[in-house]
Amino acid sequence: MTYNVFIKARSNIYNILNIEKDDLQIVIDAFNYGKEDFFIGGKKYWMSRLFEIRIFTFQNPDRFEEFVRLARASGLFKTYFGTEFLPPEALRQGGEDVTKEFIKGGYGYLVEPLKHTSMNNDIDIFISHSSSDAEIARLLIEIVRKAFNIPSERIRCTSVPGYKLKAGATTDDEIKKEIFTSKAFIGLLTRESFSSTYVLFELGARWGANLPLIPLICDKAGAALLNGPIKNINALSAVDSSDMLQFLHDLGETLSLEPENPSGYISDIEKLKKIITYTENIPKVEIINDTDEYADAEKITKIQSEIEWPDDYEMRLHYIESQSAAIKKLKMGKPKDLTDQEFQKIRMRSKRDWPLNFEMRLHEEETQIDSLRKLKNI
Repeated sequence: MTYNVFIKARSNIYNILNIEKDDLQIVIDAFNYGKEDFFIGGKKYWMSRLFEIRIFTFQNPDRFEEFVRLARASGLFKTYFGTEFLPPEALRQGGEDVTKEFIKGGYGYLVEPLKHTSMNNDIDIFISHSSSDAEIARLLIEIVRKAFNIPSERIRCTSVPGYKLKAGATTDDEIKKEIFTSKAFIGLLTRESFSSTYVLFELGARWGANLPLIPLICDKAGAALLNGPIKNINALSAVDSSDMLQFLHDLGETLSLEPENPSGYISDIEKLKKIITYTENIPKVEIINDTDEYADAEKITKIQSEIEWPDDYEMRLHYIESQSAAIKKLKMGKPKDLTDQEFQKIRMRSKRDWPLNFEMRLHEEETQIDSLRKLKNI
């Protein structure tokens, strides 16, 4: 008996097929100890930013070539940016899913989590927000400071005077560090923040590092705004007083602090609610089809590659090049044979599903456009 493995990572989707148990153990060790890559038979495989791993038995190793031929003839092979792979439902036809027998915990669960706090940690609270929401952020800081009496220098909010980076600081390097080293990370969620590449990057980096993340909805649209991984995290609403008190309680637990009596800041909570709900109508979210939408995309891609692969320049270069190529294609905009409404629906969906991965965003757009064209010809 041999084993077939399906791996879905941020940079690739691939199989390791018909391997012996000793080689399978290499894969399992890489998972258990959180390794970014590993070698089998002299070939390098990537496991960084793992989304899914599945392991299947293969009962008839001598008939493996026949299994592959039949799978290809049946159209079971899929392609991800030039790499062919068999999805789990296809591998299940060759044997039993035994993933649970080998995968006992989360990725890297046998090593201590990365000690981000071993760095010089000057910040207690990092507030991720859009610069368009500076007034909301300022009021939120007032509430937090009254509740916990935290010095201004322990809070980072780059759009609010008194909480910005120090003069002369390298913006990208400092923010990149503080995303991970801050004790508490507050995601201020509005329609503007979900249109900000920087905010999506900050949320994704913190979420991907499995560090405390406190999302706070500061928009009349409420939970309808949430998409991607953030939708699976319970987000409280700033327009609900009881939610705000719960938010402060949760923040206090993260900081190991007890909030002051609400009587000292309840009026500020009401003021914050009024600012959020003041607008007459909720404007429709529009998709920008010109290059402005991707103005910061390549810069963000470079920063993200440094965070994910700090010591692997080969993978960093590969990631930047593949993302840049996708961004270039995305900037081309709407195909001539699609209506504005059709293209807008497809672009909104791909942006929602892949806010920071432009390669996957392009792949989804192209797949959806191809399917739409086929439907029109039926």
